[in-house]
Amino acid sequence: MNTTNSPADLISSYAWAGFSGQPVTGEAAADHLAIALKILEREGWVGRDTTPSAESTALDDITSRSTFREMLFGLVSAVRDLLSSESGGMSLDEAMLRASAEGSDSDARCAAEHCLQAILRARFGRSVTDWVSYNAWADRQRRTFDEVRELLIEAADLARTHGPTAKLPAQR
Repeated sequence: MNTTNSPADLISSYAWAGFSGQPVTGEAAADHLAIALKILEREGWVGRDTTPSAESTALDDITSRSTFREMLFGLVSAVRDLLSSESGGMSLDEAMLRASAEGSDSDARCAAEHCLQAILRARFGRSVTDWVSYNAWADRQRRTFDEVRELLIEAADLARTHGPTAKLPAQR
């Protein structure tokens, strides 16, 4: 880990301009991160853990002696179980997008993403010009929701502490 650069050192001034080009305050970016966290806490987080489940499924009962009806029933039951288990929860990236519609906007999301990237750059000893993806980080196998929560909280703190505090100009 790079011990010479803090996350504040690894966020550039352009990070506080949104997709539209308008400035974003640190508070707006922090609020976006807080909304994303609330969404994940409400909806559940879906990680990429690919560890096989020990639970039996309807497919486990199918053998070479099963009838067509038994095979079809097992397949339909397995698909139903798969769809119902995937319907709960969302990825960090989905929560960040949804936060734009639940009290924030795309510009705040842009600045919030830069804060997430700065935290990850500092953790892994990267420079301010190195690209890091918070989505790829969250998608790593065996990532936990506690780690995702910690990243969101740390990024929100970075935004509140080091982001611009000036009032934004009125929209024209």
